[in-house]
Amino acid sequence: MRDEDRGLGSHDAFMRLFRDRGTQVAMGRSVIPMLQGRCVGGTTVVNGAIVWRLPEDVYDRAFGAIGARQAIPLSALEARMDRIERDLAVAPASARLLGGNGATMKRGAEKLGWKAHAIRRNVVDCQGSGRCLEACPTKRKQSMERTYLPRAVSLGARILPDHEARVIETSAARAVAVSGRCADGSPFRVAARRGVVLAASAIQSPCILQRSGLGPRRHVGAHFRVHPGTAVAGVYRDPVRIWEGATQSFEVDEFRRQGFKMEVVGLPVELAGVRLPGLGADFQRSMADFPNMAVWGVQVRAGAEGHVSAAGDHARITYTPTRADMLVFRHGVRRLAELHFAAGAIRVYPGVHGGPETLTSPDQLSLLDALPLDPRDWSLISSHLFSTCRMGRTADDGVVGFDGAVHGVRGLWALDASALPTNLGVNPQHTIMALAMLLAERIAEAR
Repeated sequence: MRDEDRGLGSHDAFMRLFRDRGTQVAMGRSVIPMLQGRCVGGTTVVNGAIVWRLPEDVYDRAFGAIGARQAIPLSALEARMDRIERDLAVAPASARLLGGNGATMKRGAEKLGWKAHAIRRNVVDCQGSGRCLEACPTKRKQSMERTYLPRAVSLGARILPDHEARVIETSAARAVAVSGRCADGSPFRVAARRGVVLAASAIQSPCILQRSGLGPRRHVGAHFRVHPGTAVAGVYRDPVRIWEGATQSFEVDEFRRQGFKMEVVGLPVELAGVRLPGLGADFQRSMADFPNMAVWGVQVRAGAEGHVSAAGDHARITYTPTRADMLVFRHGVRRLAELHFAAGAIRVYPGVHGGPETLTSPDQLSLLDALPLDPRDWSLISSHLFSTCRMGRTADDGVVGFDGAVHGVRGLWALDASALPTNLGVNPQHTIMALAMLLAERIAEAR
């Protein structure tokens, strides 16, 4: 991507770097933003640089549950994770990069005795400018446009920016070409000498397959899973300055096996402001607290399934969290509020319509046990999207086999988050890349 597109602020980042200018949403009981990068390097350009190794219990729930242990051993994925970590300089955020936001969460977790740690990130000499979501302005984040894409070009790959792939063409049930349109509206077509690898995301990959009439129809675009999240803000006596340090530097995974974990979320004032209560003069008074405010998110491994379908130039996404998912959110928000008070907050803003606007004491935490469970009362968002071309042994089970090949089509593979059998409950970047690397190596060796 161009250097002049980096670090221009939230508005320009959404306009230039995010799909549908940041307005892509899932429609259901509520409207939930689904954030994705749309630039060379994809969402790795605009994410928080979090790299989570796949835990064994998550592997069991995802790959073990579908009978893929022999085809996709955990040891094989771990070997690719080792390589990725070397290639992308993955390491825990240093104490310097925790910033006030991370240091405050750490203080609260230590007081409560909760399992917590600095986040492992793919960065080199991070400057702590807190602007990961705008594309790192100092180019320290080791996103794909800085690492693997230039390496691919050095080995002979061609990158075609401003080309939108829309249809995979087939002949005799074999993928033979990709066609679409350029940014100026002109058509293009690229012939496939050996095959086509689809890696357009859990939203766009099923849309391309649907336009192409490929894959098991009842599974393509179905089984859409996400990690929806929300955030809770706390106000402290001393300045926190959440714009300093790594965008996401510290996390609490004490409750991961209960279906959620909590992360620091460093946000600029224009995004953090949505966590504050009030209108008009009341909102202005709340905004005066911004320098002393910490914002932490809860990410839920939701059980709900939605659907993705092609709808003209966009994707139609339907998704509604289940009642069980909302109960996990209620629990997670209470734990976040408890964590804020343990860290020394003087006020906490739960941010759920119909619940208390402000908490001023840990004695009020029980009020959160009655938070409404209607998703319309919550401010939810997701950037972890899965399973719309899910892996399965046969076409009765999913869209792709354990080798990533689309059932019913020769020479076509889907190697991205859409192929994951379920949502993981941990940040998925590492697993997506490791799975793609493993299966791509096998494709290359076989051909």
